[in-house]
Amino acid sequence: MTLSLQPSLRQTTTISPQVQQSLQLLQTPALELQNFLQTELQTNPVLEEEPLSLESAEPDDATDPEGEGEPFQPDSDWPTSAARPNPSGIDSRRALLESRVVPESLTDHLRAQLSLASTSPGIRSGAEEVIGNLDEDGFLRSELSEIAAAAKISPETAGQSLTLVQSFHPAGVAARDLSEALLLQLAARGQGESLEARIVRHHLDLLGRRKFSEIAAALEAPLESVTSAAETIARLSPRPGAAFAPDRPDLVVRPEASFVQDGERWVPHLEGDLLPRLRISDLYKDLLGDSSADEQTRSYLKERIRSAKFLLQALERRQQTLQKLLEVIGRRQADYFGEGPSGLRPMTMSEAAAEVGVHETTVSRAVANKYVRTPHGVVPLRFFFATALGGDNGTGAAVANTRAKEILAEIVGRENPGKPYSDAALEEMLRERGIPVARRTIAKYRSELGILPTHLRRRS
Repeated sequence: MTLSLQPSLRQTTTISPQVQQSLQLLQTPALELQNFLQTELQTNPVLEEEPLSLESAEPDDATDPEGEGEPFQPDSDWPTSAARPNPSGIDSRRALLESRVVPESLTDHLRAQLSLASTSPGIRSGAEEVIGNLDEDGFLRSELSEIAAAAKISPETAGQSLTLVQSFHPAGVAARDLSEALLLQLAARGQGESLEARIVRHHLDLLGRRKFSEIAAALEAPLESVTSAAETIARLSPRPGAAFAPDRPDLVVRPEASFVQDGERWVPHLEGDLLPRLRISDLYKDLLGDSSADEQTRSYLKERIRSAKFLLQALERRQQTLQKLLEVIGRRQADYFGEGPSGLRPMTMSEAAAEVGVHETTVSRAVANKYVRTPHGVVPLRFFFATALGGDNGTGAAVANTRAKEILAEIVGRENPGKPYSDAALEEMLRERGIPVARRTIAKYRSELGILPTHLRRRS
């Protein structure tokens, strides 16, 4: 056996540490980014936090004090434009900073709906009291007499106030017990007089013990229908308000941006001012420029300053990419901001990447684990990327898959309980509306929407 050396050529793709850091920061959500920056402040002595009272300066794009370093030029798919996004007049360095935002609580959610309700001052005052007396699960634990006394309204008006709040989303809110919560949810689905409602109203205790035969005998209903009704009831929420954040100021989220209306446009504003504003300390710059400093100190400072520059530039590029992506979303999803989820339009990450001028994987990193505040609540950035259905072969305009689910739920909600639509019929009805969806996709959407199969939806 002989050993020999043979030269060979091979092409490989490598990513510099600076680009790796940029990509990592891009996909880091605001809360983790705050922790990361705090760690950098502690470990890199040349970094310092700008006082909040000072105006942010533009990033230093010059070379290092000795002229040996060059500005960071990433060899990736980042935007190459030197222009800094500043559509709202906010300083670009301040745009690096996220803000602390309390997640939408049940109270906030209900008060927002109350502000849009057309009603009398007395009912509005009573509704405020009702909302203020809900527990974290959405139940009203106070008596109407107490509501009336606190709001200085009549008991009759207090009852009207309660009815108003119970008409709000989420269905079942402001119920005074489990039975009422379930009945409100059934009524919202158009099943206020259904078998399910009769079971909840008169035999909830038997239902809890799964005494289906006894329920069927008492209501003179087929056992199969009672079993099916029990499955429907099991899908209702026993805690209508549990999906919302508690009214606690110590629980926080950090949406990356908020969308506000400017005429007919929806403009994104990057949130700001809770993360530290970072800069390179002038003290260490001067020390590096001091010719009397020993070579070991100068070498250390040079490396630390170069590292700090890479970090600041990576942060700026993160915000540039986010800003451009949010501007695309503001243009492409304007109907959503004005109309709600029904206005969501199909959009892929590759389409957004083409408009931003980056690779599709960069968009994927940019939307990872990030949220934005909209007129319809805080939503993940990925929410705006919906698959297109229809729109080809002359079938009509494309719609987002989220809209297809809404249409499916609407069709099922209007079907005859005695003759529910089969998946094949639902497939055909969606196709007639210009939304070609395979039957297996119908089944998938049904499952996601909590819609039972045909034989379990049938009512005698």
